[in-house]
Amino acid sequence: MPIDEKNDNLTFNFIIGTKAQFIKTIPVINEFLKSDKKVKLYDLKQHSETTSDLRKKIIGKYIYIELSKNKINLGTYSNLILWFFKTIIKIIFYPDKNIKSNYCFVHGDTLSTLLGSFFVKRNRGNLVLLEAGHPVPGIFKHFPESVIRYIVAKISNKLIVNGESQINQLKKWNVKGSILQISTNTIYDSFIGVELNQNHNKNKVTVAIHRTENINNKIKLKLLVKFLVQISEQFDINWYLHIPTRNKLKSYNLLDELTDGNVKTLDLIQYDQFINELFSSEFVVTDGAGIVEECQLIGVPTLVWRDEHLDQEHLFEIGKNLVLSNYQTKDMNDFLENYNSLRSEKIYIHKSSPSKEIYEYFIN
Repeated sequence: MPIDEKNDNLTFNFIIGTKAQFIKTIPVINEFLKSDKKVKLYDLKQHSETTSDLRKKIIGKYIYIELSKNKINLGTYSNLILWFFKTIIKIIFYPDKNIKSNYCFVHGDTLSTLLGSFFVKRNRGNLVLLEAGHPVPGIFKHFPESVIRYIVAKISNKLIVNGESQINQLKKWNVKGSILQISTNTIYDSFIGVELNQNHNKNKVTVAIHRTENINNKIKLKLLVKFLVQISEQFDINWYLHIPTRNKLKSYNLLDELTDGNVKTLDLIQYDQFINELFSSEFVVTDGAGIVEECQLIGVPTLVWRDEHLDQEHLFEIGKNLVLSNYQTKDMNDFLENYNSLRSEKIYIHKSSPSKEIYEYFIN
């Protein structure tokens, strides 16, 4: 529950703006609120429609401040550019002295991460980067995420990781901030709070693709569409579309091909509902880092629409249900033939809460 902004004596600030950031950061916010710590949430509103609903999962009283007046989920380059520069101008010309020397959390490698980091540094806060140091196969292959990862890591005071590969990457980058290793990604705490429907649909396939290296590559996107249409005779396919993905499918004239091939193209749904869609699926096709994490926890067979997993090696080591497509027909067919043997019947349970580990570190 947001409270009056006039109570400004706060210690912990969270500057986030995307759906994934809210999903992965809210459990951390709730840990601080559970112990009556003072919290301020600065909303960059990159995915405003979706995150306004996710904020209902914050349990407790906190101060809520909008750093943008955006009211929609940004999905076009023109809207993103306009929002980015409007927010930068606001950050430059309207300082917030209340966060000086306080801990200020940003998350991941999005444009909201970059804006949040500028905001913190502009106002002399202590910058804390959640999910820092994911390795990259080349600084421009995962553009702009890879560049943002590097920039924000270099200017952060504290960096929170959940794997040795992340620590090694941060050491290669010669970061100056201190590194805190937690047991697993904070998405675990959001996932574990979802009530799972035990129904399993043997005909259902769930698809979610949004990485820039996939949707901006016509060859890769056409290959995926061809694969989905081919298997649509055997399975009921639900493709949940991010706005940029839908726009690219339109520009490549692939939406009609999907419709004619009986592949359902659907809008994004609420987090709890989507987790249940993953859980009840025969298998999943995705390129999303968070979704891969969730699929590994669930144990559902997952065809990961990528040709490398440098930023998620730890998941592939423990998650035998995860298989790379490598954009190769042979690998896709192998997955189709063998996916039943990849399923895990047990939910992967961690011994401790990563969000609580973070809270205890900053309190102690």
